[in-house]
This record gives sequence, C-alpha cells and structure tokens, in this order.
Amino acid sequence: MDFHLAALKAFVSAARESSFSRAADCLHLTQPGLSKRIRSLEDALRVELFDRIGRRTVLTEAGRAFLPYALRILAEAEEAGQLLRSLLPAQIGKLHLATTQHIGLYYLKPLLAEFVRQYPGIDLTVDFKTSAETHKLLCQGELELGFMSEPPLHEQALEYVEVLNERLCFAVAQQHPLALLEALTLQDLARYPALLPGSNTRCRRLIENLFQQHATPLDVREPSNYLEALRMLVEAGLGWSALPEVMISSGLCRLPLQSYEPARTIMLAYHRKVSLSGPARLFLEWLKDHPPGLHSVA
Repeated sequence: MDFHLAALKAFVSAARESSFSRAADCLHLTQPGLSKRIRSLEDALRVELFDRIGRRTVLTEAGRAFLPYALRILAEAEEAGQLLRSLLPAQIGKLHLATTQHIGLYYLKPLLAEFVRQYPGIDLTVDFKTSAETHKLLCQGELELGFMSEPPLHEQALEYVEVLNERLCFAVAQQHPLALLEALTLQDLARYPALLPGSNTRCRRLIENLFQQHATPLDVREPSNYLEALRMLVEAGLGWSALPEVMISSGLCRLPLQSYEPARTIMLAYHRKVSLSGPARLFLEWLKDHPPGLHSVA
C-alpha cells in the first residue's frame, strides 16, 4: 500500500466539505488535481471512498471507516514534523525571492510574516518585479526563487511549482453603461476601451486569445502593467478590464460573463542547475504545508 500525505489531505478536505470543488478551493488546487489525488488514494486502498451523486459528494461506508485513520495519520505526521524541526539547529542565512506586487499584496503577506516568525534567523529580502522580469532573472541564475504568473513557454532550465489558480473577472465601474445591462456578450465589451497590461503579460494574452477565438476585435489601452493601477482607472470609468477575482471591490461591477472568464496559474520557480541555499530549500519544503491564502487588503 503506497500513498502520499497530499492524497490524505485531499480526502479529508473533500470529506469535510462534501464537495470536490470546495475542497479544491480550500487546498488551492484545481478540481481535476484534487480528483487525481483522491483517485490515487482509492487505487492504493483498492476501495471507493466517495459516491458522486449529482453535485454532492458522499462518503462510502469504506470512506467513513477510513476517515478517522486518515485524520490520525495526518495529526501524527504533523507532530513528527514538529519534533524533528525542534531537533534542528537554528536556521540562519539569507533568502532572496521576487514576486509581483499583486501576488505579494494579496497572497504572500501573511505567508511571509509566518515564515520569518517561525525562522527569525533567516534574513529575507523580497524584490517586486513583473512576472517577465522575474522569469528572466531566474533563467540567468541571478535569483533563487520567484513567484509569477505562468509564462507563455516553460524553460527547461527552470522548475515550476503550481501555487494557486486565479480567476480573471470582467469588471467596470458601477456607473459604467455596461453595468446596467443584464445580459452581455463579448461584442458588447468590444464597444468600449479595454484597460489591459502589456502584451508580454499572461493576463493580456488570455484576454486577446479569448477575443480572437470569438472573432471579436479589441480596443486595447495599455495604461499600466500594475493591476492596482488598472483597477483605479476602471473605477474612474475609463473602460473595462479583466481583473483577478480578489480585486473586485465595492467600487466595481463584475459583469455577468462568468462563462468567458479565464484563469491564470500563479507559480513559484527556481533554476534546476543553481544550487539553492539552505533557507531557499527550507522555504520550498515549508511552502508545501503552508500554501498561500487570500489576504484581506484594505
């Protein structure tokens, strides 16, 4: 019998939420990714752990019997990890990583605060870069770790770790004419300026590909590569944009175009041939048990 703790965590989360989609959200996974982990556990145990009844996910008799054991295994694994960490000498050294302003502001603040609290001997330096800049620095071996949106092409020299998936929502100001329409099409959007980041960004490529697939032209303005600046301009009524769901504030109206909303993947990357420092290796291991979560931004 061979299974991983990640599969147990997926099973326990799905059991608690009674939903694969909600469990995937809790673990910052895609639903297919969570289903794959649970299927691997079922294959290892040679039993079905869930009945899928419509949109409901219900534990089978075997699943109910296995749940307390799964909880016990996870609890004992955490206890063992804490014991081993307590036996290690104080972690010291420098850790240098880069991130975009958006990822840092909305996802990394509580994560990094907890990391430096747990490892006060590590001198952490964070540089704010665009995803393209981070990718270039990693390829050149000038950076240990970098958070970024998924690049158009994966470099063989880099290792990419999927951190979370982020939905992009079409939004306008509350007083914008599009906010008054109950039913919308991409053609309706195309009648107004699109406030998008530069052509080298993942967000821009996703939106352009979507409109090209529907043979719909775009009137693109490029006021800034920074999503916070784009949100401010959208709130001022200068056009529409596709913004991460976490940025949809009270000053914006999310347009009823959910079936068209693309998603982008946030990744952590490092160079395969660059020897990582002890703090960098520690951070990678620590991140597996502390996935970035949503941080409330004032």
